[in-house]
Amino acid sequence: MTSSDPQPKLLRNGQFLRLWSVGWMTGTMMWLEMLVVALLALELTDSPFLVSVTFFLRFLPMIFGFGIGVIAEQLNRKYLMIGGLVVQATTSAALVALIISDKLEYWHLALGSFFIGAVMASEFPVRRTMIGEVVSRMNVGRAVSLEQTTNSLFRIIGPFVGGVFLATIGAQGGFLLGVVLYSIGVLIAISMKYNRPTSTEALAGPKIQITEGIQYIRKSQVMIGTLGVTLVLNVFGFSYLSQQPVVAKQVLQVSDVLIGILQSVEGAGAFFGAALIAIFAKPRHYTRIYMWGSLLFMVAIVLFSQSTTYWITLIILFFGGAGMSGFATMQSAIMIYVSSPQMRGRVL
Repeated sequence: MTSSDPQPKLLRNGQFLRLWSVGWMTGTMMWLEMLVVALLALELTDSPFLVSVTFFLRFLPMIFGFGIGVIAEQLNRKYLMIGGLVVQATTSAALVALIISDKLEYWHLALGSFFIGAVMASEFPVRRTMIGEVVSRMNVGRAVSLEQTTNSLFRIIGPFVGGVFLATIGAQGGFLLGVVLYSIGVLIAISMKYNRPTSTEALAGPKIQITEGIQYIRKSQVMIGTLGVTLVLNVFGFSYLSQQPVVAKQVLQVSDVLIGILQSVEGAGAFFGAALIAIFAKPRHYTRIYMWGSLLFMVAIVLFSQSTTYWITLIILFFGGAGMSGFATMQSAIMIYVSSPQMRGRVL
């Protein structure tokens, strides 16, 4: 056996493969929905501010991620994941019906964004934590990098498909695809043979778990630094995603298909970055990749805000996507790697 063996072993892990496959479904729809919802909201309201509100509502439940982590500690994460997929499928089906019946209003999009965002908020304390439980500690970085690589691949496909749907059969096509993919995700999740990790310690109440989680994080400079960078990027960085389609439509003045291609190129950069991480990254590289990736992402956002040429914007977003992959991959990989199995759900 050589040192290159961990990756084949990872790909023979049936439980990881199922979790990874569910990530294919949710990852594809995440980026498709963000484009479709943004352009629908702009069409309904002609207000960039109200477009940003749909993104705010989508990411608002992230504030309660710590509480979701505590709930996940008490329940079986498999069933939480299945429940979330059912909510997403139902929300997509409702939006399809409203669009086809020509009864869609802005508040429907806002409410749907919140419901889907609530499920997204469970991604780290539920599915990502399960990945840390079903693979060995030394394979965590590769597992998360491999998943991020796949997510980046579907980030290329998702916006492009969304743009094509908008330009041809309409937004209902994107949400109908969501019904199909989320339903497949439910079936895959049901097939998992997952048992909660056993612990000799009795679980404390939610308030005590939150307090213990905060105290645990405060003891680790690595975790404090990681969460600090995460906070900065979530507040000042990812808000630009809500205005990306607006800028493309109103400043660059391009079609829905070209807007989809714009976001797909960013996904291509993320795929390139995540692939390099999956192949070459070792645990000792995690923090450096995280910091440099985050910095590259922020620089790309500044350059994007100043660009008025479509082709230059494509290049900027490619490198921005590469930086984002360093942030997104290492964010969870670092927290999983440095935390104990008992604390991962609360930490994530």
